[in-house]
Amino acid sequence: MSADPVWCLLRVQPTDVLNVKKVFEKAVERSHISSQLQNFLQKRAEYESKFYAQDKEIFNHYFPKAFVNKQQTPDAFDWDDIYNAYHLFFPRAFVEIFDNLFIGEAPIISLAMSQALLELVITNRVGAPEMLWGGLGWKRASRLPGYLGNMFVPPKDVAVVLATIEEVFQEVPTHKFIQGVSAIGSRGNSRYFSSVT
Repeated sequence: MSADPVWCLLRVQPTDVLNVKKVFEKAVERSHISSQLQNFLQKRAEYESKFYAQDKEIFNHYFPKAFVNKQQTPDAFDWDDIYNAYHLFFPRAFVEIFDNLFIGEAPIISLAMSQALLELVITNRVGAPEMLWGGLGWKRASRLPGYLGNMFVPPKDVAVVLATIEEVFQEVPTHKFIQGVSAIGSRGNSRYFSSVT
């Protein structure tokens, strides 16, 4: 049994903004996401790969840059990062926010989920933010607002945030971005593994 990750873009009513902001900031604090990310990036090259060298060669043949030498390409996001950084992309504190957004007598968001949901991205085993990091790399992606795909943008900041996101994406050639996203995204699809083993 497996669960497919979901990435949601939600509309927050002006009357809910302060409440949502407070809950989001509390999750940032509880998760220690900033310090955990810094620790991870400092120790990243030391993490031992769960794949054998021969397996890496085979997978890199089919999915270029699925595994990289971290000392030579420290910015790349590879399959080892999916395994080792999972807790950073899906911190429990942010999952709990989502679990409680629309429930109870005083929900965090006053709209029904069907009204608040602007966009929904469901992926197979590998989350959309992880694929995004695969396409952009650690350095570029770290300039995106929020915390590894978790973000709250107040209405007054939307234009600035969109301009920042556009600027980051313009720095990477489309073919390079697609290559990185494809390498990470293919990790979630078990049908690919049967063809290489």
